[in-house]
Amino acid sequence: MLISINQATCTNTTNKNPFSRPRMNENGVATVTPRNTGVKGVMAGGLTGATEIIITYPTDFIKTQLQLDETLRVSGIRQKQYSGMWDCVRKTISKNGVLGLYRGLNIILCASIPKNALRFGAFEAFKNQAANERGDLSMKARILCGFGAGVCEAILVVTPMETIKVKYIHDTWCLNPRFKGIYHAVICILKNEGLR
Repeated sequence: MLISINQATCTNTTNKNPFSRPRMNENGVATVTPRNTGVKGVMAGGLTGATEIIITYPTDFIKTQLQLDETLRVSGIRQKQYSGMWDCVRKTISKNGVLGLYRGLNIILCASIPKNALRFGAFEAFKNQAANERGDLSMKARILCGFGAGVCEAILVVTPMETIKVKYIHDTWCLNPRFKGIYHAVICILKNEGLR
């Protein structure tokens, strides 16, 4: 289907966008005011993190189950439970329902929201410091801001939360689980192993 636009009805010249936005005409790009970019970055990051985890968590859960299944088999703790990915999905759903694919989600959700909020917020903070007086950033500065935000995210949120996640999921499959819930797991891990 071909759509044509009558040039006589457009007020702009042929080289300009007939659907221009005033803010883009003023600044060249759609920008937000500098006074609240950090808050918007944190909010956008938090919502992005929650959405991402809700969509992708079942895949991560199955991957972790298969890794633990192989580890427990090799160490002689128990026999192999799953023949593959789809077998793990089928057995998880038959044993715990569809929500069984979301076991342990709360810890990841509690980690993903601050993880992405920290990444987006740190990027905005670094960007505000690195931008010139017009608010422009070079490509090198953007890369460095992104790198700094990623390092903050990895050190402060990702490493501790991945450790807790794996230990919690592993514990749920033990014959005598020691954790009563995710918050109890965090307390026990901190008490017995500290922050290392």
